[in-house]
Amino acid sequence: MPDAKEALLYLKSEIGKAPKRATLNFEEYLELVAREPQRVLRNIFQLFHDMVKSHVDEVLDEYPDDPESIGFVKYDCSKLFAENADNPFFADRLFANRFIRQIESLRQGFQQNRVYAYDGPSGCGKSTFLNNLLRTFESYTDRVEGQTFEILWEIDEGLFLENIAKPQKLLIPCPSHDYPILLIPKEHRADFLKKLLPDGTDIKLIIFKNKEYEWIFTGELCTICKSIFNFSLEKLGSVDKVFRMLKARTYKFDRRLGEGISIFNPGDQSVWQTNDGKPMGGIFANRFIQESLDKLFGAARVKYVFSPLAKTNNGIYVLMDIKGHNEDRLLELHNVISEGVHKVGDIEEGVNSLFFALMNPEDKRIIDEKKMESFRGRIQYNKIPYVLEPSTEVDIYRSIFGISIEIKFLPRVLENFARIIVSSRMNIDCKPLKEWIPEVTKYKKYCDEHGLLLRMAIYMGVIPNWLSEEDKKSFIAPVRRALIAEGENEGGKGFSGRDSILLFSEFFSRYSGRPSLINMDNVDDFFKHKIGRDRRDENIPPNFLASLIGSYNYAVLNEMKEAMYFYNREQISRDVLNYLYAINYDMGIKVRCPFTNEEVEITLIFIKLMASRITGREMTDSDAVKFAQETQKKYTVAVAKERTNLTETDLYKDFFAAYVKNLKEKVLQPFVNNPNFREAIKAFGTREFDTFDTRLKEQVVSMIRNLIDKFGYTEQGAKEVCLYVIDKNLAEKFS
Repeated sequence: MPDAKEALLYLKSEIGKAPKRATLNFEEYLELVAREPQRVLRNIFQLFHDMVKSHVDEVLDEYPDDPESIGFVKYDCSKLFAENADNPFFADRLFANRFIRQIESLRQGFQQNRVYAYDGPSGCGKSTFLNNLLRTFESYTDRVEGQTFEILWEIDEGLFLENIAKPQKLLIPCPSHDYPILLIPKEHRADFLKKLLPDGTDIKLIIFKNKEYEWIFTGELCTICKSIFNFSLEKLGSVDKVFRMLKARTYKFDRRLGEGISIFNPGDQSVWQTNDGKPMGGIFANRFIQESLDKLFGAARVKYVFSPLAKTNNGIYVLMDIKGHNEDRLLELHNVISEGVHKVGDIEEGVNSLFFALMNPEDKRIIDEKKMESFRGRIQYNKIPYVLEPSTEVDIYRSIFGISIEIKFLPRVLENFARIIVSSRMNIDCKPLKEWIPEVTKYKKYCDEHGLLLRMAIYMGVIPNWLSEEDKKSFIAPVRRALIAEGENEGGKGFSGRDSILLFSEFFSRYSGRPSLINMDNVDDFFKHKIGRDRRDENIPPNFLASLIGSYNYAVLNEMKEAMYFYNREQISRDVLNYLYAINYDMGIKVRCPFTNEEVEITLIFIKLMASRITGREMTDSDAVKFAQETQKKYTVAVAKERTNLTETDLYKDFFAAYVKNLKEKVLQPFVNNPNFREAIKAFGTREFDTFDTRLKEQVVSMIRNLIDKFGYTEQGAKEVCLYVIDKNLAEKFS
């Protein structure tokens, strides 16, 4: 039977565990300041900075010892934008680096008088980004590490009013959420903190010297708190009594109530009312509090009036898209941003908030139309383009369709689908790339003619190993900065985030129901025949799809070769050492190589065979002899110059690597034209497989295992990719 009492007891217990809103007296607050000044003495900018940094991990710098590094590292922003979110936002590497740079400026003194505007095309995820960011901020400020404090007055009427029968304690919250430390008179604040903070600590020096803490010494109280302090001191004549009325309460950020976080959508009308329901335009008041203050201090001496901006003072103010009523709100912020103050009737209200705005590219017109050039300089833009990192695009698919989608794909095929989507968002022409590598077509086995695949890799922080040593050496810091800066100008066109999700949904539903894994033929078929020619040609760069498939084919061919190659490194080493020693002697004689202790007969056949294996091409008699003569000269120089073990010389290492590479290139030749080889792969894992030749079975078993262990294939995937390579005759095409 359902037990309502037991369920209710459980609920009471769980709700009771929720953290209570802390309220300290002023002395307790100051003791906390002395113990943890770096946590307690944070304004909104420092608090927001600390929130972001505590949720973002610097996961990886792939090249930590690279002298040309520009600090373009991989940040894991999942805790900030994705975890526990109904609608996660995924930041690619380009955006994450821009965002972190901007956040770091919040702790460097560049805090006030600025709107942080995030602009990007429709469907790029701006709203998701900001909603998740604010949700994480709210959660952070509910924990001890994210606490900040505001002023709460607890005024005992008995101290001010004589002959009062039942004196009450009047609770008056500071509507501007002022920091309690600002109650220390400005002229005494520095000396007070010198006495309060322990000597010999780094944080004391930081607070007094660093720009980020300057607000502590220059900040002003709101007019309400300043008036209460001054008139209380005047009436009571005791600072101690005034401070006893002062409480420090944790600042509760609540987006839904508009406390600490206020978000305005374009359709939200500018209608404000007093707490007792009487409309007063842009001014808030509270009749009960005002009457109580008048009774304590005299009529209108303390004016408890404030603007809606006070609710997010020392908090966050957000405009979601600069349209409709938000156009007026942005323009109203001009004076607030420029001067840091706002007039409420005849009262000057200080405003010190973190201002965010979301914009579509066309929203910037309002600044131009109103000719507000000074305001333009107060807006710091940060682009949120469409995702330009294939791995991040794949993260989006996983989030929406489930991580299990990967088991339906051959390795790299899912990422290649994402590369096609990303290619639509990129600019074909890239001046920094052309200046770095004028002829990208020399890498046609790996890359497209426009270098989009190369730039995608660089945007992911990867320097491809297929680049020549010359191009790697010329990839210096200025080139890297120019390429990354170019990436920040992309992502404003092509398939939007919504388009990408719809395309993938259609693609996955079309091909995932088949018994075979999704392969590049499916990707090719989808983009060539299933989305419409006009849509394809409008978005996907010319020849990109063919280049992507070509690079994939070359990669899987080499994976199969690597999996098939059973080389003996010791034997290769002996062959190279024997050759390097033998070329110092005449044809027709036998010598014993001191490096291997093997006897070698120096014949033309031996010379031709080794030259062919090292160079990877067939040699005539004269070419082989010429190659041996040139190698002998290099050998003499290497031994004389390096004076070390032959295996440590560059000559030996180059020959060894070339020998291995060329053996791999030819490893499939004995098999690709053998129909039994294909049939054995097809039969792998079935009883029929036992009917094949033992040697052939050993080759297939080893190849399948290597594909699984080295390249992440499943057994089914390994079989299918081998059949793909054979049926497309890739060994012949790339010979």
